[in-house]
Amino acid sequence: MAKSTEWGSRIGFILASAGSAIGLGAIWKFPFWAGANGGGNFIIPYIIFTFTIGVALLMAEASVGRAGRGSAVQAMKKMGGPFFAIAGFIGVISSFIILSYYSVVGGWCVSYLIGSLTNSVLSSDAETLKEGFAVLVSDPVKNVFWHFCFLTLTCGVVALGVEKGIERIAKFLMPLLFILMVVILIRSLTFPGAMKGVEFLFAIHPETMSASTILNALGFTFFSLSLGCGTIVTYGCYVKETTDIPSSSGWIAFLALLGSILSGLMILPAVFAFGLDPNAGPGLVFVTLPIVFDYFPGGAFFAVLFYICLLTAALTSSISMLEVVIAYLGNEWNVRRPRGCFACWIALFLFGCVSALSFGPWSDVKVFGKTLFDALDFLSSNILLPMGGLFIALLTGWIAWPKFKEQLNYVKNRGTAYTTFIHAMVAIIAPIVVLLVIYQGCFA
Repeated sequence: MAKSTEWGSRIGFILASAGSAIGLGAIWKFPFWAGANGGGNFIIPYIIFTFTIGVALLMAEASVGRAGRGSAVQAMKKMGGPFFAIAGFIGVISSFIILSYYSVVGGWCVSYLIGSLTNSVLSSDAETLKEGFAVLVSDPVKNVFWHFCFLTLTCGVVALGVEKGIERIAKFLMPLLFILMVVILIRSLTFPGAMKGVEFLFAIHPETMSASTILNALGFTFFSLSLGCGTIVTYGCYVKETTDIPSSSGWIAFLALLGSILSGLMILPAVFAFGLDPNAGPGLVFVTLPIVFDYFPGGAFFAVLFYICLLTAALTSSISMLEVVIAYLGNEWNVRRPRGCFACWIALFLFGCVSALSFGPWSDVKVFGKTLFDALDFLSSNILLPMGGLFIALLTGWIAWPKFKEQLNYVKNRGTAYTTFIHAMVAIIAPIVVLLVIYQGCFA
């Protein structure tokens, strides 16, 4: 990997990494996961896991990337030997699979942005919005077309490179996304009955707390921070020697958590105010927000701005996953970035059509009782990502701890107590937690 390929600034690395973590994971997935897992019973463990094991593994992945200076495969091989090259390849495969179906959801964002420009997606009738979303995802032509559009945008940004493409879009549009989320949640909180949503989001009910809820919070920590799929390792290889990895990792975790909390406050109060089901599933964000905007003064204008930023959030995640694959092709196969992007564009489009069609013509095709879309999501979220996290924990906690420790103290000496705590997190706690997540996802 060329030495000249680096982030232009520390804030660029933080925002791009946070954008990868936030993406649709916070705005699309967090509200309905919180709704399905009891609100506060889910969010409190999620906060705890984010600032313990989550930050520790963020530091571990970024350190592997900077010390290894290569793709996820090359960096892990340099740090731990040939066996860990296999672990890095699992990250590449994970990113490819996730991006294939994530691009379908990103296509929904493009569709709703176009609809907001024509004022055709706003309504105060929840049933009408539910029906409209169902029609969108079940129409094979529309679903494949919007998947194609989103994937083309993703490949276009990555083709421009790290600093001119990925960093530039993250530094400008991620702050705008946060501002608009705050504006929308303020309006959402003013609806009659909205405070029931806030109470649901933060209230803990120990009598209903279950091991399943806690383990789901652990799993979402991996998903929301982009752990285990090679993204942070790949982004870490572009980090300058003057960038402090521990503090940067803390900021990434904070911004990712903030994005999830803001999304929950933006959507769940409106869900309760309008009598919707918080356990409504993946379409929740596409049904609730159009109602909120319909009650906004100038709602059509804010809807356009929001869906631009929602698309941006989706892109910051998708480009990070594609960058994992592009870095691998460049390092291992000497494929130039433009040619690699074009090859991935074709392969991801074809493979992504599997997920796009699973809501319509192929909805009856099941794998272990799951649609093709859900099966790919299960494979990546419940098996591949935790496996990637396990390999990172074993590598940095046991095999290459001296190198990891050096990266932790490279810019600022943190002291024995701090490094001992991080060592315990990645060497002992993380492997146990990951195995529990895999067990919960596969057998419970």
